[in-house]
Amino acid sequence: MTESRKFVFNKVNVTKNNDVEPLKYYLDLQETILDKLTRVIQSEYEALRDRMVARLAELSSAKSDLMLKLQSNDQKIKLHPDVDKLKTEFAANVLILKDKLKKCKFRNEVNGRLIVMNMQASNKLKAVLMEARDATTRNMTYNAKGSASAKGPSRLSISA
Repeated sequence: MTESRKFVFNKVNVTKNNDVEPLKYYLDLQETILDKLTRVIQSEYEALRDRMVARLAELSSAKSDLMLKLQSNDQKIKLHPDVDKLKTEFAANVLILKDKLKKCKFRNEVNGRLIVMNMQASNKLKAVLMEARDATTRNMTYNAKGSASAKGPSRLSISA
């Protein structure tokens, strides 16, 4: 005897999602996130200015987390049932949020330029140090005991 097995779909009760917060809640949350992001970007600027490299990794991580929260909350706003109210009832709030976001983007770009400038300065310093090292080690020789000594023509030209 063969037993036939049938796959039966169980009916799932779909409940209406009543967990949606009012639109004002999400707008206020967006403003809070932008305020925190502004402070993190300012701290990043100060760390770059003061060359506190160790602090940059922590600030970069915090900035990334806030950006993800910002995007997630923005998606919730876009999908909100009352999204049409953004152009009427909450138009002033939206303008404030857009202005704060614009300021964050500008400050972040400034920090990006500072990072590039710091990297260029570090590369120049590295090149100078390597050149100085090479100038002294070109004439280095080692004796049988492994001690280094500078011999040969000097790179300095002194005329008395």
